[in-house]
Amino acid sequence: MKLWPLFSILLLSQQQDLLGQTAEALIQKGNAALDDKLWEIAELRFREALADRSLTPELKSQATIRLAEAMIHEGNPTEALELLDLSVAAHDPEAPFWKAQALTGQHHFNEAIRLFSKILENPAAPHRTEAGLTQTSLQLALGKPAAALETLSGLIPESSPSTAARIQIYQVEIYLDLGRIKDARLVMPAVDSVASRDRPLAAFLEAQLQLREGHPEVAASAFQSLINQSVTDQSNGLSLIHLHMAAIGLADAIEAQGDPEAAAKSLLDFIQDHPDSPVLESMFSRILQWIPDKPAATDPILERIAQWIPPSTLRPVSGIPGATGTTVVSAWPTYPEVREQRNLVAFSLYTRAMGLHRIGTPEAAAESRRLLNRLRIENPGYFLSNRALYQLARWSLDEGSQDLAFSTLETLRQIAQMPALKGQSAFLEARVAYTNGDLSKATQLFAEAGKFLTGEDAASAKLHEAIARIRNGDSSGTAIVRPEGDPPDAGLEANLELERALSATPAPAARTALDEFLTKHSDHPRAAEARLAAAEAALASPTPDLSFASAQLDAIAAAPEKSAGLPAARIALARLRILDLSKDSAGTITAAQSILDTYPNQPEAAEAAFTLGRTLFKAGNYNPARLALEKLASADTDADRAQAAWLLAARSAALGGTEASKKEALILFDKAIESGGPVTAIASLEKARHLIDMSRPVDAAEFLKAWISKLPETDPLQLPAGLLLGEALFAQGSSNPSSLAEALAAYDKLLSHATGSPALRNRLQYLRGKTFEQMPDDKDPTKTREKQAFQAYHSVLETTTAPAEWEYFERSGFRALEMLEKAERWQAAINVAKKIASFKGPRAEEAASRANEIHLKQQVWED
Repeated sequence: MKLWPLFSILLLSQQQDLLGQTAEALIQKGNAALDDKLWEIAELRFREALADRSLTPELKSQATIRLAEAMIHEGNPTEALELLDLSVAAHDPEAPFWKAQALTGQHHFNEAIRLFSKILENPAAPHRTEAGLTQTSLQLALGKPAAALETLSGLIPESSPSTAARIQIYQVEIYLDLGRIKDARLVMPAVDSVASRDRPLAAFLEAQLQLREGHPEVAASAFQSLINQSVTDQSNGLSLIHLHMAAIGLADAIEAQGDPEAAAKSLLDFIQDHPDSPVLESMFSRILQWIPDKPAATDPILERIAQWIPPSTLRPVSGIPGATGTTVVSAWPTYPEVREQRNLVAFSLYTRAMGLHRIGTPEAAAESRRLLNRLRIENPGYFLSNRALYQLARWSLDEGSQDLAFSTLETLRQIAQMPALKGQSAFLEARVAYTNGDLSKATQLFAEAGKFLTGEDAASAKLHEAIARIRNGDSSGTAIVRPEGDPPDAGLEANLELERALSATPAPAARTALDEFLTKHSDHPRAAEARLAAAEAALASPTPDLSFASAQLDAIAAAPEKSAGLPAARIALARLRILDLSKDSAGTITAAQSILDTYPNQPEAAEAAFTLGRTLFKAGNYNPARLALEKLASADTDADRAQAAWLLAARSAALGGTEASKKEALILFDKAIESGGPVTAIASLEKARHLIDMSRPVDAAEFLKAWISKLPETDPLQLPAGLLLGEALFAQGSSNPSSLAEALAAYDKLLSHATGSPALRNRLQYLRGKTFEQMPDDKDPTKTREKQAFQAYHSVLETTTAPAEWEYFERSGFRALEMLEKAERWQAAINVAKKIASFKGPRAEEAASRANEIHLKQQVWED
């Protein structure tokens, strides 16, 4: 059997939504998605457009190029290149540019540069400036700053004044990175030539230049002005990263004026207002540098940092009291897995520990170790945790604990992810080995350090390696009618009227007829019988009239001589129903039990038993409820009531609390199902639900598959059963990944039920999205199908009318928004948030707020 590609299945599952859309409309949707930076949606729409065989060659070429563009943005350059090589796109003027971009995505930088260079030779080439800027970035990545500067210079002559100024700004950044301050000053553009959108960045670079040129007072004023402007006029301020770099520049300028404490305070104040800054590492490294070599015990910088360290939540494991140090046992206490402002807390722990250690007292040293161990325990896998471990090893060496230092460093060398930290660990471990006389080990470790370190550190490692070799003499080296014609007879007419009233249906009609009879014949010999029937009809009506029913029963009780022939159990049952409908649980239980005790063999006893069991169930008395209902179900001659009793008994067992009770519930559900009757389907659904809740999704799926296979395709039960099947299959995803594909197939099948039901469609798309998020990607099993998940979530937003339901509509929308935020695709996230808000649903205000928050926090401004 030939398997259809996943994307074909995806298209089929959404064809109901896209039916009737023209290729031109789909291309327009794709272009709109590109503008909104929704690459996955753009790809989907362009693929759908290309599936239209009536597409003109021109539109086909356009759609292919735009599809390739979307795929490049998505990080799929290989397939993009295959598209661009097709004859329909190969001769498009834009093709070379996107081919070069695709090669860049494949990290074939040199090939990309060759293509970009050809584009730059043609002044009329599309995207020429972008080609030059991308080529510049590639050249910088290849360590060729001179070539990058030459590329930028070649763009300037044919550029507009504002574009030329923008390119010059890029040149200034490169020169500053190279430390070529004079060259940076020479190419710095005049302010009046810079476009308004680029002026904040130009002002930032000017401030950097002033600082590097030895004018810290001027630089400090400029940096402060930029920070103030970004706060008061966010629409014309710096980008987020440059704003935070300006805060660092301000601190550097203050320090350059000889006041490191004020410089540190400047950064601390900024961090207080921006605890999630993306450049905390640079900020805290400066703060640590500016802490005195011998700080006081109450150093103001250290005390300020201490305010960001929350109380410890560590709870030592019982049986290991007093575990300390860097041993495995010391890392055993439990810790919270999620902490707000994790980065701020981690940097604060590390910086305060390092500063306290400088004090030099035993108390400060012990506190330093405690803070670094806490950092490691609360942040496993975090880069600062490994740095803390390295620092603890160094302190152990300084204290003469070489064995502890050596074992710590060996562990760190195996787990560290940062090359520099690997190199530092290897170097320090090599020192230990060298000191211990293990010259072969030292030689090996110094050589390893040299591979990971750079600059002077690498040179030092290689020098030590050579020394160790010489010393060792060795150079070796990761769901009745009335009868007509009879003479009038008042008694007979009254009796006939009563019989008609007693036989009237439904209940409201019977109650009205009986009430009319009693109004005309209150002294009729059978009035008590009429009153009881009227009470029962009032209680059985859609809107029970408890007062009327009670009044009828009270009238019966007030004239016992007239009601002697009435069944007492029936009257008691009517009283029971009033209590039940009054929600008097205690009274209902007492009355029901009284009927069972007094009239155990009467037909009313079964109804009382069912009411008793149901009331006990509602009151949460599950075990007594189950006993009463099982007893009833086993003996009741009313098959429908017996089935209902089995079902309610199963529910009681399921909620009974014990594992044995939950297992027994399955037997009771089966009895309800096997009984056959009006609640068979409900019992089947509840059994499946219970299996899932018992964490037995495999059994639930097997049961549902067998049941669904017997249902007609048009049976409405296909929907709830299919939803449960999808849930059961989804729940197996972690242990049986193939079940996720089955879950997706179940949801795709249900999409046929969504025709004309937007609410159901939204729910299914949400569930499909959740499933895709767990499914491994065919091309890279280490990743999940987030793209398809995003397409499913976003599909609910592709409408111009308000949804029929809000829950899954907004769930899907917000999940799509969260995925964009996680990927730091800020402009796309803003666009989606605004789209959600535009429908004015229950969470519209939240969505609008999110859009504004991202806009301000990330300083995202559209070109």
